[in-house]
Amino acid sequence: MFRRQVAIVAAAVAAIATAGAGVAMASQAPVGTAVAVAAVPRPDHVVVVVFENKDYSTIIGSSSAPYFNSLAGQGASFTQSFGVTHPSQGNYVAMFSGSQQGVTDDSCPKNLGNVANLGSQLIGAGFTFKGYSESMPSDGYTGCSSGNYARKHNPWVDFSNVPAASNVRFSSFPTDYTTLPTVSYVVPDMCNDMHDCSVSTGDTWLKNKLDGYAQWAKTHNSLLIATFDEDNFSSVNQIATVMVGEKVRTGSYSEQINHYNVLRTLEDAYGLSALGNAASATPITDIWTTSSPSPTPTSSPSPSPTVSPTTPVGGVTNPGFEFGTFNGWTTSGTTAIASVPHSGAYSGAAGSTNPTNGDSIISQTFTAPAGITKLTIWWKGDCKDTVQYAWATIVVKHNTSGTTATPLAKTCVANGAWKSVTDTLTPGHSYTIQLINHDDNYPGDPSITWFDDVTLS
Repeated sequence: MFRRQVAIVAAAVAAIATAGAGVAMASQAPVGTAVAVAAVPRPDHVVVVVFENKDYSTIIGSSSAPYFNSLAGQGASFTQSFGVTHPSQGNYVAMFSGSQQGVTDDSCPKNLGNVANLGSQLIGAGFTFKGYSESMPSDGYTGCSSGNYARKHNPWVDFSNVPAASNVRFSSFPTDYTTLPTVSYVVPDMCNDMHDCSVSTGDTWLKNKLDGYAQWAKTHNSLLIATFDEDNFSSVNQIATVMVGEKVRTGSYSEQINHYNVLRTLEDAYGLSALGNAASATPITDIWTTSSPSPTPTSSPSPSPTVSPTTPVGGVTNPGFEFGTFNGWTTSGTTAIASVPHSGAYSGAAGSTNPTNGDSIISQTFTAPAGITKLTIWWKGDCKDTVQYAWATIVVKHNTSGTTATPLAKTCVANGAWKSVTDTLTPGHSYTIQLINHDDNYPGDPSITWFDDVTLS
């Protein structure tokens, strides 16, 4: 094929959809009395309140959210907390069931059937669960909307194994907190959750409606979790998450968490099986007064991470891109989170289905943990050109030794299948992974490469 030597600038770059292809799981709620995992204490009551569409910096340190920042100073404030997808509804389903269950939009209704979820797990194990929705017109309501109420923010309605009696109006939230269920979810209406109204409106609502419970929880072995579904599309889906309770050690915590870590923590607290992506998520264990003191907590609610997400100690952050973002990775050129996974729901894509110009790179620096000697990376290419002009390659810089490995040499293959490459590691050494797609911007023969499952063994 004759090639012009002058690159032609492409008119547009196609975006890659971040669809969450969650897999529905059979119900597996345990029966009888469950035993908590030792690293996570068991509260008598947990209340989880979820706000809407605000990034971390809009809340933490903001003068518009004085009460939220007050809570951050009274409990554990997470400086690296993230939603798992966009838009809203997939986050609610994920935090409640361990998977997006194929939910990729806000359409209604979503009828997900007899799929295991936190509510069905708790009830099956002899605990209790209720979801309190503000402005819902009646208890047990299954309609999609009514005034400021939206079912898309009410995930328990989507599962047939959560009884209608667990779906109640927020007006029935008790003032005698001893009568609360074991675990409650509270969903403010579309104004008070900050979706349609200001941050200060939601912040005032939180103070007026739940400060009484927050203060009570600190002396009654209970827990308040205040979080957000997602950011406002202005950052990397970073959100504010605060936990306040009797067994919570006050401080600012820099470990990276998302909705699956929170779900896993609640499941561990009540001895429940970890569902879906929560099974591979790390429970939150360092914030409890029953655990060993964390080296990083402070009393300040402002960000104070001591470990950068791009240089984690002890392994690769977000190795399968299952946060639905590039959290932990740095990118350049044309990159996107894609629903073309080797496993799970996502992969990281470099390049595009339209021509792009030069290198598109996804990279991360990490330290090999003790006992780790092998790096495995899965890749899948679709290169419409020849390797003279476009290619995929994987480069691993051995920072400690000053050498460089190329597990995947430059290659160009059209509609390729998933394949893996490996590199040898030395425990304690620093490495930088570079996942690269190169294209020469020539019309008609674009190059794109998907990368996934960056694992250490």
